[in-house]
Amino acid sequence: MAPGLRIQVAPRSSDLMACVESVARLTGRPRGALHLQALLQLPRIADENGLATAALVEPLLRELAWELPASLEWSVGTNPDSSPSSLRFQDVNLDEGRKVMERFHYLRSARLDGRIYGLREETGRLVALAVSSPLDVDRLTDLLRSEQAATATARVLSRVFAFEGAPPNTISYLLSKGGRSERRLGVTDWVTYVNPNMGFSGVSYLASAWHLLGEEPGTTYRYLDNRYTTDRELAAKFGPHDDDAYARLLGDRFAKSKMPLAPLLVFSRHLSKSHSVSV
Repeated sequence: MAPGLRIQVAPRSSDLMACVESVARLTGRPRGALHLQALLQLPRIADENGLATAALVEPLLRELAWELPASLEWSVGTNPDSSPSSLRFQDVNLDEGRKVMERFHYLRSARLDGRIYGLREETGRLVALAVSSPLDVDRLTDLLRSEQAATATARVLSRVFAFEGAPPNTISYLLSKGGRSERRLGVTDWVTYVNPNMGFSGVSYLASAWHLLGEEPGTTYRYLDNRYTTDRELAAKFGPHDDDAYARLLGDRFAKSKMPLAPLLVFSRHLSKSHSVSV
């Protein structure tokens, strides 16, 4: 790819996908996982129009690829024609959940304040996990209140992940089983974010009785030491500050995206007593 080529950082950018596919083949890393890393990490070097030169994109993609587990680690041996009901639902301990989230989830960060639910093969291999965390974001609380939902008994579906090769509908089955467990613990509502800048649409949630609750505008990505970091991680490490304060405190270690990013979508589901299992 010509070094001067300007690549659009967007989910459907054909030039970006071509670059991702080339690096994935070279490094033996999964194309899908590397594409998600590209969409998350490249806004740091993209300009105000969402463009970055191939001379910058390709070396960064190679760095990102070598940080990912090899392709074989992303797959499970479950029969692809099997039902997710053949998997064993259970709580996942914090240490195992943290390792999966930090190595395989596209954010590469764990939520350590939640309940972790998982589905396993008979061998004990984890196939999918979901994390239910406390509701501690003001915007989510406000959106729930706009629907007269009980915010005191609501939680956030903060992480969801399934390995490649999981049976169809694994995520919807896991969320249904996890929703039942949450309901027994007194939780009445789940909310979750969907990031369209990563190519996610929320269609699978809509098909599983969730609904669009609203948007969170002003999406900006923040970076520490040239890698994406969540606002929660920044605050935990350095205290809660605005961007100007982080820039003064961290200098060149801190950066934020310049390109325009779409608002995050917020979806909600009421965990009724008749919560059914969808397979």
